[in-house]
Amino acid sequence: MLGKRKRQTKAISGSEVRSSRSDSSASDVDAPEIFRRHFETQFTPLPNIEKPAVVEEELEEEDESESESAWGGISEEDQNAIEVVEHADVHTRMAAVSKEELKSFMSSKPPTSAPPISIVRNPSATTVDGDDASEAANLKKDLALHRLLTESHLLDSANSSTAMGKNRHKATDLRLQALGAKSSIFKQEKMPMSERKGIIAKQTQREKARRDEARQNGIILEKVKMKSKMESGKRDRGVGAPGVGKFSGGTLRLSKKDIADIEGPRRGSNGRGGRGGGRGRGKRGK
Repeated sequence: MLGKRKRQTKAISGSEVRSSRSDSSASDVDAPEIFRRHFETQFTPLPNIEKPAVVEEELEEEDESESESAWGGISEEDQNAIEVVEHADVHTRMAAVSKEELKSFMSSKPPTSAPPISIVRNPSATTVDGDDASEAANLKKDLALHRLLTESHLLDSANSSTAMGKNRHKATDLRLQALGAKSSIFKQEKMPMSERKGIIAKQTQREKARRDEARQNGIILEKVKMKSKMESGKRDRGVGAPGVGKFSGGTLRLSKKDIADIEGPRRGSNGRGGRGGGRGRGKRGK
């Protein structure tokens, strides 16, 4: 009896060991795995899904963070290096338009056949050289000196009691003649011949005295304009006026000379013709 009891105790102990092992193995298996096995028994087995390798990427990021944390700063070689940055202007600038071109473009008039050549003026390049500025200044001074020399004889009467308007009119007359006026504004068309000769003689005498005095003082005056003695005596007729004769009082008067010029030379008859010309014949019937 005692031996049987011992065997029973041993058998019980073996079953307990198996149950404990099965419990430990069942605890090791997860619930999703149990559900998967049950599903595979009912249906076809599912394909094995591989998880992406996220672990490797996380490891690489950790390595980079460690390398950044281990950065020791900028070396001396990097500090001595020179960094050059160039900014290139790619877009092209449009040509500037002058005021004359803009005005002609906006006007309603048609453009001319040969428009003037416009020069694009860059405001940054409008610096005048020193030589050009000095030449312009010298030109202005030369013009002022020439005008002073031409009007120097008017300064003689500056201290007199005469009015200044007379000298101003004379200076204006000289400037008009220098610009190309045919005659003086003080020239009188109609006056007695004796008075005209006296005025001309007085002018020549005054001009000669002025030039002699200027020569003695070392002043250079303008050149004398020589007038041609032979002048055309043709009369300037108005527009629509007759070219022959004289027209007065609504009538045209022609002289014998004008008529002869109109008719021209007469044709000759070789010494014959005319009254009493040639040998006459006697009367008939006697």
